[in-house]
Amino acid sequence: MSTSSRSIALVGAGYIGTHILRALLNSPNKPKVLLLVRPESSSKPLPTDLASLAVQKIPINYTDVSAVTKVLKDHSIDVVVSTLSGGGLEAQYPLADAAKASTTVKLFVPSEWGLPTEGAKAKGHSNLFAVKDGFVEYLKSIQLPYTRFYTGWFSGSFPLLVGMAVNDSVNILGKGETPFTATSETDVGGFTAHVLTTLPLDSPYLVNQTMRLEGDRVTLRDIARIYEKPIVFLAEGEQVPGESELIRQVMTELQIEAETGRGTTGYSRLTGKDEGTAGSTNKLWEGHVWDKVDMTGVIPYTSPSLAPHQRQLQVYEMYRFTL
Repeated sequence: MSTSSRSIALVGAGYIGTHILRALLNSPNKPKVLLLVRPESSSKPLPTDLASLAVQKIPINYTDVSAVTKVLKDHSIDVVVSTLSGGGLEAQYPLADAAKASTTVKLFVPSEWGLPTEGAKAKGHSNLFAVKDGFVEYLKSIQLPYTRFYTGWFSGSFPLLVGMAVNDSVNILGKGETPFTATSETDVGGFTAHVLTTLPLDSPYLVNQTMRLEGDRVTLRDIARIYEKPIVFLAEGEQVPGESELIRQVMTELQIEAETGRGTTGYSRLTGKDEGTAGSTNKLWEGHVWDKVDMTGVIPYTSPSLAPHQRQLQVYEMYRFTL
């Protein structure tokens, strides 16, 4: 299939979904892009830079298999990309059924966009890693080809990760010396759009494979240096400060992942160790210079750097990483 005729359906346009949408719409390969949103979200405007671009937004109930099947078939969709999070992950099952029934969809991208999940279900974990891993097992059972995208932490989320808005400091659990993967949201979107519009859909790099991205590798102490903020070391049992219990809980769990060495895209939940594969698929974006956190990988910070609703969006995105 010619990549110039590729049709991609993006499910959801939240925090990371918007970055993927922007990259798809600006791709030199000009794919046809269909945005599927929940009916209750249909009135939410897209960012101003996207509003004038060629994207068709279709409000639809994700759990209505027959309705979604018809949309995918009518628009000859080749690829479905899910950016659903939290409780919305369950809606991926009927979306997969619809993609399979459409007969046009050649590839399904499940909502990962974080730390590795492979092996979580086999290990008997009862967390979001296992939820995501279980869905990929379902894709295998219905023989719908898939590609996972592991990205590590979003670089723009660092102020939230360390509770900077609360006390203008970098709050750290443990020593804060363990490196973890960080990838800018722009690079996540750009890489996703690149491989989905340039590689053949039957490529061995895509079919039932995992993309392990890594823009940079940093520590929690590096965040203090980058933002020129003092460090506050938290006692064992303390939570990372935040503006709500949800934020405190999620940021605490994320820091534990980092401190215990589970924060790279090369980490394997099956073996319990870093396999050294973080960034192994960066090469597929030939010639691209990946954002480094010291440079363009972070957002300028003024306390607080994000409006409350923006911080809440980031919490829901990062909630995908928690135990």
